Amino acid sequence: MRRVFMLLYDIDVNKGGITRVLFNRSKALSNRGYNVDLITLDYKDNYKEISNKLRKMGRLSKNVEILNVYDYYRHKNTEKKRGRKAKKLLSYYKNQSILDEKGYLIQDDEYETKRYARYFKNGRYVKYKKWDKKGKLSHIDFFDNNRNRYKREVFSSEGYLLREIFFDLNNNEPKQELLYTEDGFCYLNRWFNPEKGNLQQQFLFDVRTNKGQVFKSNQEFHVYWLNELLQKEETKPFLICDGVGSANKVLEVSKELAYRIYTIHSNHFSYPYKFGSPIKSNHVKVLENLETEEALVALTPRQKDDIVHQFGNYNNVFVIPNAVTEMDEFKGDKDGKLVTMVARYHEEKGIDEAIEAFRIVVNQIPDARLEIYGDGPHKETLSSLIKDLSLEENVKLKGYTTNVEEVFGKALFSLLTSKYEGLSVVTLESMANSTPLISYDVLYGSSDLIKDGYDGYLVEERNKDIMAERIIHLLHHPDLAKEMGIRGKEKVLKNYSEEVVTNKWIELFEHLEDTGQKM
Repeated sequence: MRRVFMLLYDIDVNKGGITRVLFNRSKALSNRGYNVDLITLDYKDNYKEISNKLRKMGRLSKNVEILNVYDYYRHKNTEKKRGRKAKKLLSYYKNQSILDEKGYLIQDDEYETKRYARYFKNGRYVKYKKWDKKGKLSHIDFFDNNRNRYKREVFSSEGYLLREIFFDLNNNEPKQELLYTEDGFCYLNRWFNPEKGNLQQQFLFDVRTNKGQVFKSNQEFHVYWLNELLQKEETKPFLICDGVGSANKVLEVSKELAYRIYTIHSNHFSYPYKFGSPIKSNHVKVLENLETEEALVALTPRQKDDIVHQFGNYNNVFVIPNAVTEMDEFKGDKDGKLVTMVARYHEEKGIDEAIEAFRIVVNQIPDARLEIYGDGPHKETLSSLIKDLSLEENVKLKGYTTNVEEVFGKALFSLLTSKYEGLSVVTLESMANSTPLISYDVLYGSSDLIKDGYDGYLVEERNKDIMAERIIHLLHHPDLAKEMGIRGKEKVLKNYSEEVVTNKWIELFEHLEDTGQKM
């Protein structure tokens, strides 16, 4: 069974976009007989809970694991028979979890609403406890005689000490962080510059050898782990780098250990996002090193052509689009007055322009409605815009959703107003649910998926007036929108199905193996 690793810096429950692509691809390859795992490089206390939630939601395949660098070394350094140390740690947690801890004066008047309490010794403030929503103790802060916080203890949901953080007494910023196994062994010590907040160095310890190894950066540490992980494989695995920001780390991984595949999921140009624009800073490394790479995957032929034209043709740039996964068909009727959007609440998605265009629409069709699904930093800004334009009854921010079948299925059509894209997953999902799009004609993807006037509309970038005209036209002609939706569904199921796209990945794997054997 061939081994495939897919690398993304972090994974969480409410992430879409690249994360959703990763889940779908890993599940599809697993179903075709590949042994697939996902790799993450960030630190989270709760990857176990995240994995469980994703499986219950049906997003993460039961055959696919999330391998995290910090969890890896925590498990590696945990004794199989934990014995007295683990019991002692759990006993400490149990005692600390008690709200009315003996020997202290306690301020707990906000415990029921905010889940915290302060503890005093003869009037002197000594510690602060914080519980989560389920009533489990999450961390304790400790204070010296001058009310300076000098230490925090962070606990897992099972009650084990995960981390100790020691703070600079001058500015209350972390200075040293110790990461522990379940039986109390410190497997990693991280030093920080409290003034700048950056990592200075870190020390990885081995419980079996009693030796430590120093790393001057996360770059060094993460590359070390990737090499260790790959060295364990008997047959050379495939390593797909899905996080372009982590490409610099994969570039340092020995090509003898894995077939390294780099992916680009978005437009690689900075403003104005056209050929000839500066390259985005996080894409520079992977593109400037194209000559040394085994494979780079772009989402569309046009993006491949632009990359080859600018960085050279080394016969190592391949086109593999995102796939649309099989979804349950929405059984209800389409709402002739409902338009939808699924997008991150972020400035780059141009949602403000969709809302402003809808103000024009509502002037002519007062009962038209726009529902916007997503999450992100611009939620309050968008809420204010809706209020300023007096659209509270017509435009709703609906929050994050995983039920795209119903969201797209019940809408007459959907909108895409991004400033740039790669090959939009939500465009594929909308069309797969017989819901056509009105989209700005941006790089890349929109013109690859939508034939203007046939299965949707392409609108000149940033032209809100034309966008509004197209919206009004389809709301006045719902049968046309439904016809477009049927045509679009036929197109994406033929060209972007899970089977078609997975076959392209397997063809790439076989090509790399054949090429490697001839070298």
